[in-house]
Amino acid sequence: MKRVFLLVISAAFFANASDLNAILEYALSHNELSVSKDLDTKKPLLERQSIQKEYFPKIDIGAIYQRSDPRAFFRPGDTYDAHTKISLNLFDGNKKRYQIDAKKFERQSLKFASESFKKGLQFDIVNLYFQVKTLRANLVALQKASEYLDAEYKRVEDLYNVGSVTEDEVKKIEASLLNTVYQIDEMHYRIEEAKKELSLRVGKSINGIGSSKIAPPAATVKSDTLDRIKTLEARQKAVEYSAASLDSAYLPQVNMEDSYHLYGYDRTDSFHPKGEDHENRIMLTFNMRLYDNGSVKKQKEAILVQKLSLQQQITYYEKEQKKNIELALLNIETIKSQITSAEKSLEAANKAFELITNRYHEGAVTVVDYLDALKVKTNAMAQYKAALYSLQVAYATYYLYINEDIKEFVR
Repeated sequence: MKRVFLLVISAAFFANASDLNAILEYALSHNELSVSKDLDTKKPLLERQSIQKEYFPKIDIGAIYQRSDPRAFFRPGDTYDAHTKISLNLFDGNKKRYQIDAKKFERQSLKFASESFKKGLQFDIVNLYFQVKTLRANLVALQKASEYLDAEYKRVEDLYNVGSVTEDEVKKIEASLLNTVYQIDEMHYRIEEAKKELSLRVGKSINGIGSSKIAPPAATVKSDTLDRIKTLEARQKAVEYSAASLDSAYLPQVNMEDSYHLYGYDRTDSFHPKGEDHENRIMLTFNMRLYDNGSVKKQKEAILVQKLSLQQQITYYEKEQKKNIELALLNIETIKSQITSAEKSLEAANKAFELITNRYHEGAVTVVDYLDALKVKTNAMAQYKAALYSLQVAYATYYLYINEDIKEFVR
């Protein structure tokens, strides 16, 4: 009864199949980590907008009330001050300009990092998708073996009851049948485990696995620089502009400020008239650093060391990408060869099992020969399907390494 229940659950899962392309599209917009990466790109954009607004005047207002007890001679006892101030930076040594450029490339870096994550996420989902299908193929092979063993067990049990076979032969088939049932139960768990992992990546529960495939690489598909490398290149530019902004410390800093004060006085004497007074003050300031013992220069050198570090990483990952592309193409050809071998192996295993079964029923071979032939047939079935699905993952791996969107090649 348990075996029947598991078979029904498995059939229901694969009957309610989900299209791989739809799964990928959903994951890109609903996976929490993917959404997080998109949100990260907004921070430097908002910071850049904040710096741009620094070019506009700032307006401040304020008020002061001061009371002195006892009142000092020549000074009012109560002083009121309402004031407003308009300030504007006229020149900052191009600091804001470089900071804006730095934030621009910082955002580019985060956008490339987000794209890199999304392409990696697509590959993880494709890998899990075909992992479930591979496990399902193993399950089907085991279920088929279980059917053969179940039928054979009933046959030899009847023969044993009439004394035509020994108890040893019955027990060997029974043990093999129970072992297969054990493996079926384990395979159901592994399918459920892979399905849960897939659901986590996608961001929703997956009801079933469809029959989607990955298109084989065409000659027109060209390799592009990995988003991971583009991320580092953009970070390099951001570091350059951050370092350049430090040079502003040695350039003139010019600011203009216009402040207006309205004063009021109470409890005064003849030396300080009572009533209102006002003052408008315009101030132009100029600052320029002449000497700091090389402090800013060292800060700039420290930042530019990051650029050198990033360049080393870029060089490494460029070599790694080239190597991975070559291996991905080699892997595709290797798996194609394996599929041919697995297909021939399955044909031979089916034929051998058929012949050995007939000879076993005739008494020409032992039960051990029969069980060995069934095991070879079961493994060959699973191996052939696994090779087919491995080829799909190999195609996806190639697209990942040439920096293509895998979902564009789902059929």
